[in-house]
Amino acid sequence: MAHQVHHSPAGEGTELFTVDSTATVKISAEHTDGEYELFEIDSERGSFVPPHRHPWPESYYILHGRLSVQIGSKRYEMGPGESITVPTGAVHTIEARSKAVKFLAFSLTDGTGKLFADLDANVPAGRPMEELAPLITEIAERNRTLFIGRSAE
Repeated sequence: MAHQVHHSPAGEGTELFTVDSTATVKISAEHTDGEYELFEIDSERGSFVPPHRHPWPESYYILHGRLSVQIGSKRYEMGPGESITVPTGAVHTIEARSKAVKFLAFSLTDGTGKLFADLDANVPAGRPMEELAPLITEIAERNRTLFIGRSAE
């Protein structure tokens, strides 16, 4: 199938609950033959993705708020208009540093979308993280994402 033209108006897109953030699908892998995806991520202060790695590259572009991104041993404190790439297999983590942060996440392949959809479908909202950590770890692993050095807490 050839790439399709896909228009995603402002404020529209499928919203996926990703444990402590909301990912709005702006361009899904189905529109790009699985070659790339684009998500608009909304997070609040304290949202944190533990160190992890996966077999696809991704990039982030900050729309508003502050986001801390650590790739390997280097930490980047980012604000509006800044972008960063995360190479394939690199250990990385992100943390919302302002009251709210909105950023774009661009992912090559369909891996991020599959992970986000699995989290949305299977992680119940409002449960303590210590209860959810084993489930989140299982979902991540079946979607080729590995947490490094600590559990999903």
